Amino acid sequence: MVALKKKLVLVLSILLIFSSCLFFSSCGCSNDEYYNTNNTGDVLDLSSYFDPNLPDGTVEFTHPIMDFEDFERIIPLGKISPPGHTFPTDHIYFVTKGFGSLVYAPARGKILHIGEPGMYGDCDIRIGITNKITYYIGHVFISEGLEVGDIVEVGAQIGTNGNTSCVDFGLINKDVNNVFISQNYPVATLYGDKPLTYYAEPLRSQLYALVKPVQPVEEPDYVYDGGVTDGEFALDQAGTLLGNWFREDCLRPDGWYEWEDTLSFGYDIFYTDQIWIGIGTYSNTFAIKNEDNPINPEDVSVESGIVTYYIYNANNTNKGLPTGDPMGVMLVQMLSDSRIKLEIFEGITSGPSEFTGNASYYVR
Repeated sequence: MVALKKKLVLVLSILLIFSSCLFFSSCGCSNDEYYNTNNTGDVLDLSSYFDPNLPDGTVEFTHPIMDFEDFERIIPLGKISPPGHTFPTDHIYFVTKGFGSLVYAPARGKILHIGEPGMYGDCDIRIGITNKITYYIGHVFISEGLEVGDIVEVGAQIGTNGNTSCVDFGLINKDVNNVFISQNYPVATLYGDKPLTYYAEPLRSQLYALVKPVQPVEEPDYVYDGGVTDGEFALDQAGTLLGNWFREDCLRPDGWYEWEDTLSFGYDIFYTDQIWIGIGTYSNTFAIKNEDNPINPEDVSVESGIVTYYIYNANNTNKGLPTGDPMGVMLVQMLSDSRIKLEIFEGITSGPSEFTGNASYYVR
């Protein structure tokens, strides 16, 4: 009986790891700190993000973080994948071909932080290059002997890829000002930059060529030509639906929030005319069909009144277009520039035009 229980635990653990790989729902770095300037006026200690003793200067990456034969494609900034990434991601993903692949330092720098193992047993690492620019890599097993304060040279092995199907790669730049309406975000989001832009040629072009969606099984000769390179994740546009929202009254006094209390209106990262909506209480992104003539989120305002979206499961798409039947109907209304009302009617495709008592309110 004990042996059977052990086998069941092992099987469940493996399934958990593989489910994370499929949905990228928890590929962000764990235990990240948040600003709390909206609440107490205090600003977080940034010493584990930027080292003022590092020199000024420009940054150039001259080594890929993985060997080209060890990853198949790159997912750019801005992926919406609830519940773990309801907000568009502030980092990119190297989608790996297997486990145990080497991970390298793209530039010389100083280790500022090594995270504790997360739910998948792997870690994240932050390495400062200048006093204003730091990169981080997540879902890696850190090489034995590396410690905070160590200097790593460009191309040095810093670990192997972890227990998910992707390796996170992000850049934090203190000179970047991402225009979010709220400031209740991790430091890596507030200062998030575009890591691939810092690569020297020809590496930059080689990496950009791998920014592409999953190859359609039914079209083995399909070539993506959408033109996306870095992607975007700071989408907030005042006075419109576009961007990120928090469930009303969900923010704690220290500025923290739970993913289930978040909402975002954005677009597919590869097919950028395709509306995507993420709600933290759902485990899938919602896609909207263009043939339904939806109002783009940036065109919705207080004057629009109640707006209807027919929602589809974004896990079931073909080159960005939803397939299958709709999951339901979403009603949303901007009550003011900073407060909206939203309700989803599951399993129906027509009918509701008014909210019920089950509607939720979001703010920013």
